[in-house]
Amino acid sequence: MAAQSNDPVAHANRIWSDTLSLLKHNKTLSARDRGWFEGVYPEAIFGTTIVLCVENTGTRQALENELNQPLLDALHMVTGEEMTPAFKIVKRRSAKSHGSTVKIAKTARSGRSATATIPQRPQTVSELSHEPFGAGGPVPHVPADMPANMPGPIATQNTAPTRPEYPISSNRVAQDPQTHLNKNATFDTFVPGDSNRFARTVALAVAEGSGRDFNPLCIYGGSGLGKTHLLNAIGNYALVKDPTLKVRYVNSEEFTNEFIEALQNPNQSQGQIAEFNRRYREVDVLLIDDIQFLGGKEATLEQFFHTFNALHQANKRIVIASDVAPKNLKGFEARLISRFDSGLTVDVKPPDLETRIAILRMMASTNHSNIPNDVLDLIAERFTENIRELEGALTRVTAVAALSNQPVTRAMAEQTLQDFFTTDVEVKPTDIISQVARYFHLTFEDITGKSRMKNIAIARQVAMYLTREMTSLSLVDIGKVFGGKDHTTVMHACDRISNEMQERQEVYNYVMQLTVRLKQGNSDLRQ
Repeated sequence: MAAQSNDPVAHANRIWSDTLSLLKHNKTLSARDRGWFEGVYPEAIFGTTIVLCVENTGTRQALENELNQPLLDALHMVTGEEMTPAFKIVKRRSAKSHGSTVKIAKTARSGRSATATIPQRPQTVSELSHEPFGAGGPVPHVPADMPANMPGPIATQNTAPTRPEYPISSNRVAQDPQTHLNKNATFDTFVPGDSNRFARTVALAVAEGSGRDFNPLCIYGGSGLGKTHLLNAIGNYALVKDPTLKVRYVNSEEFTNEFIEALQNPNQSQGQIAEFNRRYREVDVLLIDDIQFLGGKEATLEQFFHTFNALHQANKRIVIASDVAPKNLKGFEARLISRFDSGLTVDVKPPDLETRIAILRMMASTNHSNIPNDVLDLIAERFTENIRELEGALTRVTAVAALSNQPVTRAMAEQTLQDFFTTDVEVKPTDIISQVARYFHLTFEDITGKSRMKNIAIARQVAMYLTREMTSLSLVDIGKVFGGKDHTTVMHACDRISNEMQERQEVYNYVMQLTVRLKQGNSDLRQ
């Protein structure tokens, strides 16, 4: 592993950043468990040993004992290797010591245990640099038939990345471990327009507590139109108004998985079901996303029905989101649909031109990116279906500007996006997986399987990103297409590829070349 990076500090920082992201979304860990990882930072990496700095003995003992296996699993998932964490107690404000004894945890897989003395390099968290994945190591094959009009020379892929001048990350998820809310999704960052203004007004009333007559509130509409944003905004605003409230955001997959886990152990199921009921029936605000995926799951729906009744009778606030109106939900009993209809149902539609421009300006402003208005107008005019399309187009334009160190202009944006303006080609998830597999010289089964080899993992993340960008599938559905992956795995992959597109030329080229092929009707697949 050491050969994969010339800088062990940068390499360790990248690995630890991805490891923390996985641990953050590990549903088997409690909020208290996740708290032990706060303040832990990497010092360096040597072979298969990563040196982690902790502030006290208690943290080290927690990471060596009850949290050791989740930590090892996360490190293995990120690196594809059997990693050994070495813990060093370091007082952050003290950098006088020149050496420190490091205790290396015994791993569950290898049984290795040792101590070592590693020279201490005075280092603060802010000094740790970020190294994109693939740097200096084996990267997937890049075809030579790159279109002539593709921005950015592929020959620059081994040069040091230039810091992006136009970062776009307004929709990145900052999940609260207790409530599961995305703290970045607020009413302030939700752009109202004719297509969603009424839904936003009602949602704000529910969040303030004045919308008692709107209980339950049902928000429905197509993918990528802001339903999830509104649900999170309600929860975040409600907590600002009253921090003592118990708020919980959950999607249908998480609700189902938690219910199934409560039933798995027959000897403990009674207590686990009681804990499940307590978790959901003692909340003050319950926010359920993608409710349509509960359709046909009789046992889960029965449990949800009783949870709904308990909360409704206690005058607790309930908000659900769906891709269709409640009356059109499939696999739901009439008694549950009638309860949905007893509240208020509102829809969100695709944004009009003015709203799309306002959304793009919000994205650029949030990230302090100076994007000319004529470029925002161009994107808003060409991409009309949903907000996700807008963000994807803006990301591509800013990625080209950052990688080529040139200003964003309308001409540059038109050249960058010209292959994305074709909308008469229907792209299916299986087309994307097949094309990505051919591109990286892999098989369909490699992409949808469980292999953690780096070249396969990168290809799989690119395929997930393209599926998110080019289809209307939800994160849950994308996870199912990719062999039953959790939606948080899909979210992590999409966020990572979006970020790396602006920092690494080769990652940008992967996405651009594959998108062009898919937009051209998958001709390569039919050869």
